[in-house]
Amino acid sequence: MGIHGQRGVSCADCHMPYKSEGGVKFSDHHIQSPLAMIDRTCQTCHRETEEVLRQNVYERQRKANEIRNRLEHELAKAHIEAKFAWDKGATDGQMKDVLALIRQAQWRWDFAVASHGAAFHAPQETQRILSHGLDRAMQARLAISKVLAKNGFTGDVPMPDISTKDKAQKYIGLDIDAEKAAKDKFLKTTVPAWLEKAKANNRLAQK
Repeated sequence: MGIHGQRGVSCADCHMPYKSEGGVKFSDHHIQSPLAMIDRTCQTCHRETEEVLRQNVYERQRKANEIRNRLEHELAKAHIEAKFAWDKGATDGQMKDVLALIRQAQWRWDFAVASHGAAFHAPQETQRILSHGLDRAMQARLAISKVLAKNGFTGDVPMPDISTKDKAQKYIGLDIDAEKAAKDKFLKTTVPAWLEKAKANNRLAQK
């Protein structure tokens, strides 16, 4: 989707650049960010300084993240307001379009954010997708306000304080301590059992 892909640049070109040892040239199998070795990645094609190239990347990330953050803000409010509408007596029919818009906004957030590197790999497309998600989220909030009005509520929907990770987890009822304990138990019991079974069936590479 981005200019590097359009020009035929592969993942390995930037994340596994060539290196030489003992007169032998080969791909570096220490996969990492191209910014850690700009002289062997970006500067193979570009003539700008390392700092300029690094800032080019950061600028694209900042611009995409600006829209992402706005979308997250509006999307969270849309989810909370939708719950409030249900509690005020909204029907399935009244909420049908609202739910479709929320899902569309959520899908666009998921697509853009799950890639992690999308802000650089395809900055224009990523910003386009996030912007469309923001539009859907705001449409959803407008639709919810109309549903609420039909059900007799015209005030501001009360918003919880979810300004920190801890507060957000408490609001949604996530018992993080219980989750951590369950994960610890899984790592200490289930994973070792899997490894032993894999070894017994000769399906685990031995060092």
